[in-house]
Amino acid sequence: MANLNGKSKTAHPSRHRRFDRPSFGGFFPTLFAGAILSGCAGEPVGGPLTMEVDSKNAAAILGTINEKAQTCWIRSGDRAFRTLAVIPELDTRVGSPRLLVVERGKSAGLPKLVIQADGDPVKITTYGPLAGTPVSTRINADVMAWSAGRSGC
Repeated sequence: MANLNGKSKTAHPSRHRRFDRPSFGGFFPTLFAGAILSGCAGEPVGGPLTMEVDSKNAAAILGTINEKAQTCWIRSGDRAFRTLAVIPELDTRVGSPRLLVVERGKSAGLPKLVIQADGDPVKITTYGPLAGTPVSTRINADVMAWSAGRSGC
């Protein structure tokens, strides 16, 4: 490249280094920080659950789940369930048996989560706003374990 007085002008190598080849100096620290932060985001959201259990008695299965939920979630003082209560509706004369997870002290309010069982074989379903939160992963894992016969928390 020539300037007005005829001398060639060369670019200083350090000034234009970023145009000669891509520089990843800022890319990798950003990528690394993003990977670390994504690991801190918490557990994945569980979502609604639908599963079949090899049983013919939906009320008995939900009775077991209710006992374990009362012991492991509510009476244990578990932080994830501190503001919640579990209300059993196991009377099968009207509708399907179910457990309602509600805000503590608001048993007449709308449930945050419903755990329902019906059919032969028994089909367990969970649904409600709490199903879209990270605690539903724990709820689903516990419901699956307790309905399969696990006795502990």
